[in-house]
Amino acid sequence: MRAYIIILMSLFPILSIAQEKVWEDYFHEIYAMEEIDETSIENDYEHLCELESSPLNINTLTPEDLYLIPGINRDQIDDIIKYRDRYGEFKTIEELALIESIDRPLRLFLCNFIVAEPIIKNKWYSRPTLDSIMKKGHGEILTYTNIPLYDREGDKNGYLGYKYKYNIKLSGKFSDNIKYGFCASQDAGEPLFANKNKWGTDYYSFYIKVNNIGRLKTFVLGQYKIKFGMGLIQNNCFGYGKQIMLSSMNNYDATITGHSSRADGEHFLGLANTFDLSKKSSINKWTLTSFWSYRKIDATLNKDGSISTISTTGYHRTPTEMEKKNNSSSLNAGTHINYKRNGLYIGASMVYNWFDRPLNPNTNNNPNSYKAYYAKGYDFWNASINYGYASRKFTFSGETATGSCNSIATINSLEAKLHRDITVNAVQRFYSYKYYAINAKAFNDGGYTQNESGIYAGIKWTATKRLTIDAYSDLSYFPWVKYYTNASSYSFDNNISLKYNKDKWTILAKYKFRIRQRNNSEKTYILNRYTNKLRISIQRTTESVSTSTIIDLSRFSYTDNRSYGYSFTQNMSIQVHKKATIYAFASYFDTDDNNSSVYLSERTIPGAYISSSFYGRGFRFSSIVKSTLTSNIIVNFKVSLTKYFNRNTISSGLRMINHSHQTDIDFGVKYKF
Repeated sequence: MRAYIIILMSLFPILSIAQEKVWEDYFHEIYAMEEIDETSIENDYEHLCELESSPLNINTLTPEDLYLIPGINRDQIDDIIKYRDRYGEFKTIEELALIESIDRPLRLFLCNFIVAEPIIKNKWYSRPTLDSIMKKGHGEILTYTNIPLYDREGDKNGYLGYKYKYNIKLSGKFSDNIKYGFCASQDAGEPLFANKNKWGTDYYSFYIKVNNIGRLKTFVLGQYKIKFGMGLIQNNCFGYGKQIMLSSMNNYDATITGHSSRADGEHFLGLANTFDLSKKSSINKWTLTSFWSYRKIDATLNKDGSISTISTTGYHRTPTEMEKKNNSSSLNAGTHINYKRNGLYIGASMVYNWFDRPLNPNTNNNPNSYKAYYAKGYDFWNASINYGYASRKFTFSGETATGSCNSIATINSLEAKLHRDITVNAVQRFYSYKYYAINAKAFNDGGYTQNESGIYAGIKWTATKRLTIDAYSDLSYFPWVKYYTNASSYSFDNNISLKYNKDKWTILAKYKFRIRQRNNSEKTYILNRYTNKLRISIQRTTESVSTSTIIDLSRFSYTDNRSYGYSFTQNMSIQVHKKATIYAFASYFDTDDNNSSVYLSERTIPGAYISSSFYGRGFRFSSIVKSTLTSNIIVNFKVSLTKYFNRNTISSGLRMINHSHQTDIDFGVKYKF
């Protein structure tokens, strides 16, 4: 029966043009109401672009590999592994349709990052010829150029380079065991072969990654990101929003990913590896992970030469920004050992961070400053223990950490399957205001793994085969002052979403209510700021046409001040020819101010990312033409227009455009080999 279904799926593949780049729709859905900065979203987007260019083989991947993909939970990961163990290799990726817990939208999303390839039976140490390596391996070269049809103030006077933005990426693999990546990137305004960019473009990144060779589970040389435990002492990997963090929280082992994106910041340069120390066929599983990194970093310096802040934007457009480039150095090293027996696991981690200049963020030594307990000095260490137990109906995970700060942080999560259709989860965290770890990034509401206590409670109910309801509440308390509060404060975040799937239709309704506290304008007392956001989305997908209609409503208020915003968005993709597709996007938005801004879900071309948050009153339009010239060459052309009806300039400072509109042309070429 299974073979018959697979044959039918092969004859009528679901990977039609309507599903191409569908992960962008899913990505925007996840981030639609996440209140995090655009740089963080861009880093996550770049991570998925890397994963898309070198997809995982579902027949050799591990649960840890699947945790790298957002939006997939532990039950779904277990179901994929159990299906493979029971029925053997996936013959085609469309077999995911046979797994009940994976619905159609998620399946289409996963198809962008997973392929079904047969397992190579040869021994890993056999000597392949160069010809056999080239035949088994594949990769792609991606070029991207942005041409703005306008001038910013900095283009006229202020920026060191031209107004164009471009990058080139090379990625691929020789087999499932060896992957590689390289990227050269230039932002608008940055000089080429000039100033500190004497080697050409402003930024380069590269890596080579080896997987599952003997006892070597992972080895990365070059630039990489790594996560230990739940992120209390080390995590510069993918995952910023709450929902993304939750999906990867139960990944008990260390995670290492190669880094070859145009995002400059929050990565390491050196080597990292994970070894399997277990005896063959033993139920006691041991792994040992270690990393070492030394790299130049950008920093804002104080007058005495100490580091005020570490910059991760990667911009070097002005003399001031160029002065920051590579003006400091950091050394990072760490190790993690993990033991697992059946569902029980426990791990221990330790990291060390050193800078060639001392950190001194609180230059005036103000004991009441929000920076009073930030890391200060040349070198820092942190250690932690992570622990947990996982079964089919119950999962507990946690991590507790300390360090040279002489304080502690702890996070613990619980997930229980009360019924086949009902799953509840809870997350408790306590991050002392005196605790710090240089590269920590754990589940939080305030933006930092410091100065926060909170409790999160969520529920997922599969009410029917087609209707899913998700809801959560998250209460956070910040005992020490923050940048925007001069006393203790709290926040209260609530979210509920309903998702209905039937045949080719997907209907989503999502509502968020949030309370945040801020100083009043005179900084004499703290007041509550209320945010209400609602999104309604209706999507229909067929083999040749995909459409979605999105309505966003926003309301912001504090004391007697209120602001409102809304947007109406229409997306469409049409396969006009066997080798040509047109995407169209149009949105009208109207908001009173930045507080009631709206998030627009716009597709881009490979290698590009644009800010998706808009405020004011205006119109946004874009269109993409995608053409498959040959089996190896794909061309993307995009034109986009933003028109404001209530202003004569766009942005401010050196980024200001002296018009009420801006038009951009994006062009990209992908060559597969």
